[in-house]
Amino acid sequence: MQEETNQDNQKTIVAFVVGLLIGGLLVWAFSGPSDQTKPGDKQMSAEESSMTDESEDSSVEDEAAGPKLMVGNGDIVVEDQPASRSITIEKAEYPVAEGWIGVREYNDGELGYILGVNRFSESQGLVPEQIELVRATTAGTEYAIVVYQEDGDFDFSTAGDVQLETVFDTFTAQ
Repeated sequence: MQEETNQDNQKTIVAFVVGLLIGGLLVWAFSGPSDQTKPGDKQMSAEESSMTDESEDSSVEDEAAGPKLMVGNGDIVVEDQPASRSITIEKAEYPVAEGWIGVREYNDGELGYILGVNRFSESQGLVPEQIELVRATTAGTEYAIVVYQEDGDFDFSTAGDVQLETVFDTFTAQ
């Protein structure tokens, strides 16, 4: 009986250790990319780094950052444009820092079907310049630009992402 209990205890300890090892491997495998340098990358020495011109560094950073998302009163401009499956955004100051900009059909002041959305994010630096549509716009038809506030799942859904009540701009497909 004593020997059977010892074997059960040993099995439990072995199972626990194996579980820890497997858990550790899973955490390691699914953790984000490491900061290790790739074989072809060149690292700058401290001396080389201090020798670079500061004004050069700031211009490189500005270029790498790309366009910055403007958040404020919600001023979005989309000019009339040829009928197509994408819409170009001319200018945008978003009313919220995280969300979706969308194109909807607009008939006699009534919003219709959503033709497409594109995500914007101040924290992630997502600044859309276009909105891809599920189907092309039709020449002579008016469309509305709307904004949805992101609900935190980063997946567009009319059930969770709430459309702001304002129509930010309208345009007519040519």
